[in-house]
Formats: sequence, C-alpha cells, structure tokens
Amino acid sequence: MTKLLKITASVLLLALTAFLFVACGGSQPAAPPTTTPRTVSATPGTASTTARAAGSSASAEPEQMIGQLVIPTDQSPQDFRASLSSRRPVVVLFYMIGSADDDQVRQSLNTLESRYRGQVDFYDYFFSDGNKYGDLMTLLKVNATPSVIMINKQARVQRAWTGYVDDKSLQQGISEILG
Repeated sequence: MTKLLKITASVLLLALTAFLFVACGGSQPAAPPTTTPRTVSATPGTASTTARAAGSSASAEPEQMIGQLVIPTDQSPQDFRASLSSRRPVVVLFYMIGSADDDQVRQSLNTLESRYRGQVDFYDYFFSDGNKYGDLMTLLKVNATPSVIMINKQARVQRAWTGYVDDKSLQQGISEILG
C-alpha cells in the first residue's frame, strides 16, 4: 500500500509541476518587454501598475495609432489642440500615482522635458482625472498606464508605448519627432 501511495504522490507531483511549467510560459521564449508612452499633466511641462479604463477593449492601444493623423476635437484639451495646430511636436503621458513603472517613466520624461523645452510640448495626464483631458484618452486609444504617445510636426503619431519604457527609447522617440 505504501508503494502505491508513493507512486500516486509522485504522479500527482509530476502533473502539478507540468501544469505550473505550462501555466508560467513553459519553454516558450519570453516576449520582449513592451514600452508605453507617458502621459503628461494638463499643463505643458511635465508609470507601472497597469490601470485599465472601465469597459475598455484590451485591443485598443496607442501603438495602433502609429502613423495615423491625430485630429483633436472641441473636447480635446485646448493647449494640446494649440500645439498640434502650431505644428509643434508633442509628447503625451497618461499615468497613475504610486506605480513604479509610471513613476520612472514620468521622471524620465520630466528630465527630457527640461532638455527639449521650447522644441517639444510635453503633456501629462492623471489617468483617473478625465475632466482634465476630455476625449484625449479615447482619441489616442489609451486604456492602460503608463502610456506615452509621441506626435510629430505633421500631427501623426510617430511612437507610442503602453507600459514601462526606458530612457533611451524615450530619447530616440523625441529625436524622431523632431526630425
């Protein structure tokens, strides 16, 4: 009886191990980390727990906007509309407070903002404060934080990230929208 019990326990342990191995991704290569654009507050000048908008579709992401023309509406923030109409490059960040990724991306963009002041307009928006950014989250297909969207002088989305994005990628994106 003990031998049967040992075999049963071994089989169950092996099955559990196999299940956990497959559930955690198994032997498949890990997907490369994705980066996301940063959101900026309602005033020019300025994540990552992923926060999703209620009822938002996981397939709608800022990355889908790359190459598309951004056409603001009357509900879009006035300063954002002014930046696009004056053909200035724009960096937009949507963030949540307290998330390590959001905080790091926001800090990186604040550093870059001081370097590119006068050349690029930076906006960051607190994800949960829809009154400050009107329809911008919907317009840019943002449904998670941090999200960074870089818009070139022709008002086309040049780069976009959802999730953590490193300093070098952000720097490269700004170089591209200035080009």
